[in-house]
Amino acid sequence: MSRSTPIIGMLLLLALATGCAGTSEAGPWTPGPSGGPLLPEQGAIDVEHYELRLDIDPETRTLEGRLEMTARVLEPTHKVTMHLDQALEVRSLAVQGVTRDFVHADGMIIAVLNGAMHAGETMHVAVEYGGAPRPAPRAPWDGGFTWSETVDGTPWFTTTCQGEGADVWWPCKDHPSDKPGTMDLFITVPEPLVVASNGTLQSVESRGDGTHTYHWHIASPIGNYNVALNVGPFERIDETYTSVTGEDFPVHFWVLPESLEQGKAFMPEILDHLRWFEETLGPYPFRAEKYGVVETPHLGMEHQSIIAYGNQFRKAEPDYDWLHHHELAHEWWGNLVSCSDWKDMWIHEGFGTYMQAMYIQDRFGDEAYRDEMETKRQGLVNKRAVAPREIRNSKQIYFAPDGTHDNDIYSKGSWILHTLRWYMGDEDFRRFLRLMVYPDERMAAATDGSQVRFVDTEDVRAVAEEVSGEDLSWFFEVYLRQPELPELIVSRTRENLELRWKVPEGLRFPMPVPLQLGDKRVKVLMPSGGATVPVGDVELHIDPDEQVLKRRARLVVDEQPTP
Repeated sequence: MSRSTPIIGMLLLLALATGCAGTSEAGPWTPGPSGGPLLPEQGAIDVEHYELRLDIDPETRTLEGRLEMTARVLEPTHKVTMHLDQALEVRSLAVQGVTRDFVHADGMIIAVLNGAMHAGETMHVAVEYGGAPRPAPRAPWDGGFTWSETVDGTPWFTTTCQGEGADVWWPCKDHPSDKPGTMDLFITVPEPLVVASNGTLQSVESRGDGTHTYHWHIASPIGNYNVALNVGPFERIDETYTSVTGEDFPVHFWVLPESLEQGKAFMPEILDHLRWFEETLGPYPFRAEKYGVVETPHLGMEHQSIIAYGNQFRKAEPDYDWLHHHELAHEWWGNLVSCSDWKDMWIHEGFGTYMQAMYIQDRFGDEAYRDEMETKRQGLVNKRAVAPREIRNSKQIYFAPDGTHDNDIYSKGSWILHTLRWYMGDEDFRRFLRLMVYPDERMAAATDGSQVRFVDTEDVRAVAEEVSGEDLSWFFEVYLRQPELPELIVSRTRENLELRWKVPEGLRFPMPVPLQLGDKRVKVLMPSGGATVPVGDVELHIDPDEQVLKRRARLVVDEQPTP
């Protein structure tokens, strides 16, 4: 953001000096990442509600919109700052009902108020805007609008914006630390196209001009990148699901007409995944609204209560739809519990990825589970901390400074949880998972939005320590706060097995080591980071089931007897 300050400053001074209603700077520009350091004037407000009205023309691939933001002022501010992609033009901006001068440059809308607003006041901002929203270059990884067509040429389009933030298609405070408590979307499209979005459908009203407006209401806090449009000639498959709480809620699957039979055949697996998550983690968080799945022209995304599904009903080994399972995991890991800064994104992706392995084990057995974890193990990069302490934006958490990309927040995150499960024991680990998503029964029962909360890596550690009764700071320092894997130094004489951990920066690491000694399994405690185990000439295997995340151990055999 710092790179934009001189441009915005000059344009703002020019706009205010000339008294113009608004200035929009076009030209070459690409969407910036989401998050990062929070601007002071953005930290001064807490968004309570957004109302978004869009009139979309799929033929011209343009939109006209009005966004109203209601926010609570936390500390004095004399400035309004929102994000919006330069591909869209701001028509007007009003604060407290009064039209204001503004500058729209480098993806930011800035307006200076005549006087400061003070803590406790309610800020109301209305932005009218329009144009051709940025097409997604490679959805869902590079986001924007994905314009597509069905086999008969009917428009079919969606939005994705995890990395860029929702400002690629509507004005907002683009930071993961601020979820609006509620949101309303009024989306107008040509009849008979269907709009599938987040929350609960309130109404569908014909405008008498060949278009109709869908009103969707979101009743729980939602991250802005999880707000989604899905528009097409959908058929809806409906089921009623009974939660582990005893409550019934609707499950909807919006599919293209040509996918109707496949969608019906897939619904039992959707319900099986849902049941497994509820039994493993606790009740589905958004049962006061719905669980929705919608067929999309891109692979998928975890949009709250309306996950995007573009896996084309393909199964992965061992015979399950990994894409649906992963995106559904985010209803708990990402949408229910969310990181307020991208530095903790492993909580969304690592936990979500590990849920797949646990499901595979529960449904297909231990061998299938080990195969899944070995597949994840092969992709580890170990170049950057999975959970850095420094503020990160959405690009920095996925890409190193040299531009290289790795999946460690997914794969390594899942392996860290695999190791933590072995260390804690299965029963305690499953209790840890449930307490992570629902710290108490009150939150598990809530459906009014109070169940949604922010967490960070220190919260994860605190819950793990609460359940285990141990100080686990060493575990989190080694595995999450720095990139290198611990190395197990192993040597064997005719009588003994010598074990010693080699850890970067000399960090404390009292991780036990599992051994197979003949037909006997033992756990070697290493409180000081090393141990000597009498083994004689018995056949042995170190960590035979690969339960501890480490560099692959090399066994050095010394045939000479110990002195």
